Amino acid sequence: MNILSVYWGICSGAAIVRDGKVIAATHEERFSRQKNDDAYPCKTIEWCLKEAGLTAEDLDGVAVASHRQDYFHQLTRPGRWSVANYIEEQHNYWKPLLLEGRAVAYEDVMRHLADRTQYPDWYWNDKSKTNDTFPTDRKSIAARHLGISEDKVVTVEHHRAHAHYAYHASPFREQKVLAFTIDASGDGLNATIGVFDERGKYERLFATNQCFIARYYRYITLLLGMKPNEHEYKLMGLAPYGKEKHGQQALEVFRQTLYVDGLDFKWNVKPSDSYFWFRDKLEGQRFDNIAWALQTWVEEMLVKWVGNAVSHFGIDTVLVSGGVAMNIKAMGRLASLPGVNRFFVPGSAADESQAIGSGLCLYEDLRKEQAWPAASRPAVDSLYLGPAYDEEEELAALAAIDTDKYEILDRFSDEDVVERLLAGDVIGRCCGKMEFGQRSLGNRSLLADPANPYIKEKINAMIKSRDFWMPFAPIMLDTYQQRYLAGPDVDSPYMTIGFGTTPEGYDSMRAACHPADRTARAQILTEAMNPAMYRLLTAFSLKTGRGALLNTSFNIHGEPIVSSPADAIDVLTRSALDGLLMERNLILRK
Repeated sequence: MNILSVYWGICSGAAIVRDGKVIAATHEERFSRQKNDDAYPCKTIEWCLKEAGLTAEDLDGVAVASHRQDYFHQLTRPGRWSVANYIEEQHNYWKPLLLEGRAVAYEDVMRHLADRTQYPDWYWNDKSKTNDTFPTDRKSIAARHLGISEDKVVTVEHHRAHAHYAYHASPFREQKVLAFTIDASGDGLNATIGVFDERGKYERLFATNQCFIARYYRYITLLLGMKPNEHEYKLMGLAPYGKEKHGQQALEVFRQTLYVDGLDFKWNVKPSDSYFWFRDKLEGQRFDNIAWALQTWVEEMLVKWVGNAVSHFGIDTVLVSGGVAMNIKAMGRLASLPGVNRFFVPGSAADESQAIGSGLCLYEDLRKEQAWPAASRPAVDSLYLGPAYDEEEELAALAAIDTDKYEILDRFSDEDVVERLLAGDVIGRCCGKMEFGQRSLGNRSLLADPANPYIKEKINAMIKSRDFWMPFAPIMLDTYQQRYLAGPDVDSPYMTIGFGTTPEGYDSMRAACHPADRTARAQILTEAMNPAMYRLLTAFSLKTGRGALLNTSFNIHGEPIVSSPADAIDVLTRSALDGLLMERNLILRK
């Protein structure tokens, strides 16, 4: 059975589910080269079909994420918005509507941002379309693009897709699992609790639309001058610099809003809106202390909610998915909860994962009561699901290299790469299949020696231009987990958990840890997950006695992660990167 799964929103994407296993998945931004591209993922769909060796006629069904989606919001392409556009939305739409009691039409006040060039032209140029028709119209768009019957296209409920993605990516199938989803909004909900039984059957036990944790995190990000739906991770990175002594006043602002009562979220005081109310209450508070207060409150809320549910249902195996699951600091707290014995957060669990989760749900629906094939192993056993490349494509890309400036080595070893890293070089690695999601996992990564005290500044100066407070992250051999990491003893193959570090761990990977609290967003790599990257890490450990490298995404700031050899060489030549490691060639700046 072949299922095409489509997510259409910020960081659009698609996937193919074949007989219960995800065999291809990636994002539109990797082809369009527009970061967080939210257009209908036409190029991604076509790549997924080609990668799977399918035509549209071979599909048993097409899953489109979420039952509802706002036409006018999508029309304005929020993936392209600037901070100024988000502030404009607050002043011209939300403030009149929520604070002044004036009826305001979104399509009027935001019309100047409308983009009718989105695929397909026949639909976007029809000015009669409305929010009422758009949810159903999305099925028509997909069917017409693929040339198939609309009967084959099904929309999938948002939070169900989040839960199924987490479950089928986890190592916990064939046992009872408590699955939490939490985000800003999806099909009218923002938090759910469900249970997967020993046969994989899912039952939702709780749902609410009153959990505003993600919404407040989004708009405090805006209040601090950063871009919502993209820069929340920057606020999380800033939080450890705040001080408890100076952040208490801001913390009390958040505490006077939502609180957890059993399994539910209730209000002490419900803010009139998600921006201006906090702007007025937090005026005069320092930016780092606001970030600390918000992060502290979020962790308090999640620890109580999840802890209450674990106790109430008596289930000690926990999954978390949805946008809030991207908060690695909070996930580390949850993994350490008393009563939680097994814990897992899938990779890139925000809405981009709907491109996978929706297809898994439709596959389950179409197979009806039949057993899930290969139930003992996950439907998502790694996130290396994107494009690879062949020798011909690599050689064609090398033609763009100026050999007066670069040396091209077609004979080299892992030990040669290690020598360059120890000499202080930063090497881009573009090998194997590209990762799904927003975190590079070694195949489209920049690698460096994490014990080098100057390497962070070098990476930022040459290519990344990250905010001064933002940490990098380590990729480490699984055999070093106990030596380097403190805190929960859980798997973290996708950089989804924030760990404390041991003294040895911090000394060995200082440049890949957060300098304020010495935590690490580690990718813990097994040999089976990525044998080639594991060999490179092993060569580094044999030479140095240290089992981790600094790993950050291979891209220029503000651009998507590289996909092809041509993308990688383009970044190499437009930056001060020292070298590029490819499947068959090592390119070094002279």
